[in-house]
Amino acid sequence: MNSYVWAQLRSRRRRSVAVVAGVAFGAALYVAISILGAGFQTASRAPLESVGADLVLTRPGAAAENSSVRGIRTPDGLATFADDDLKTVEGVDRVDGASGAVQLWEFGARETVTIVGVDGAERAVGPGKLLRDDMTEGRAFSAGERGIAVADLHYARFYDLQVGSTATIGGRKFEIVGILEVANGSQAASANMFIPIDDAREIAGMAPGTVNQIHVKLSDASQTDAVVAALNGKLGQVSAITEDSMVQVFGAVGRISAKFSAIAAAIAVLGGVMLSWLALQGMVNERSREIGLLKAVGWRRRDVVRVISLEALVLSVVGAVVGIALGTAVAGLLADIPLPATQPLPMQGAGHSGMPTDDAGATASDVPTLPVRIDALTLLAASAASIIAGTVAGWATAHRAAKIKAAHNLTAL
Repeated sequence: MNSYVWAQLRSRRRRSVAVVAGVAFGAALYVAISILGAGFQTASRAPLESVGADLVLTRPGAAAENSSVRGIRTPDGLATFADDDLKTVEGVDRVDGASGAVQLWEFGARETVTIVGVDGAERAVGPGKLLRDDMTEGRAFSAGERGIAVADLHYARFYDLQVGSTATIGGRKFEIVGILEVANGSQAASANMFIPIDDAREIAGMAPGTVNQIHVKLSDASQTDAVVAALNGKLGQVSAITEDSMVQVFGAVGRISAKFSAIAAAIAVLGGVMLSWLALQGMVNERSREIGLLKAVGWRRRDVVRVISLEALVLSVVGAVVGIALGTAVAGLLADIPLPATQPLPMQGAGHSGMPTDDAGATASDVPTLPVRIDALTLLAASAASIIAGTVAGWATAHRAAKIKAAHNLTAL
């Protein structure tokens, strides 16, 4: 029986290739869509994960009347939170932690510098987590320290700043005690310079205890919408940056990929199965006389089912291997997809990137790309789905063929 199966696969190469192509198509799309969806989900989570938060709160305010004025100012359209507001946030149900920060712009003659005022005592949530996790040189500053700063790695390289250098921020001198690198260059609370929060308030003329953004960690991230609604009730209207809002930045492709990748991948496999089923149907129809002859010489119905099912299994395995190889290759291409800036906070609005550019307009930081990870579970799922679906399609086709009487098969055209 096995020799008969191999003989059929060799003699009907066109039909065999069609079945393999159908299964491979479904497997390749399953792998590519799954990896694409996981990549967009990872990219949408990364900005908030970098600061240990589930959402970032800002308060809408009036835009600056004269946006061309040089010097330090708070971002356009951003109002402040009082010290009591931070305590209110910490008291909301499901809030596991919160920290405030001060985001500033400094407009110079040739560049815009973004500055974050950091609470040196807070390391679990907010930009203080960056100082804890992302330092590459020197040290972070602690609570109570003043007049010191930590520079972003790309900014420091562009302006040749090192640990021990001095930078002027808001007309004041700050000693650089450390350099950090924020992964992907597009995370929430990333900036060119990080300084103690009291220094940031002072150079911006803000009242003691005030902040213009609050990073919030939840005990249950699935309850983000409920927490935001509660915060709006207690604080008045606030803007909340969440994982879902990050996905919006990627556009329609990002939203569909991140939210419906599992459904799309399943549909892809079904599409491949339909193609392979049609090819199998054609293969069986071509062999109607042959099947009738086999049944006439003593083959039982289960023998016919077993042979055709075995053919379908072999072709499905080959198709799954080819499809996974193609899907993996496509995933490698997806890794080069450039991501848009995933930082839709008002602090990065009004066309100011906050990153220095040279005369040719080249950015000082690398363009972030889609995070792609090919995991064994995805490949295993693609293999299992393709092989099982292809084999079931073959089994169903075999049962249909086996039910036809030998006399009818022998007289079939």
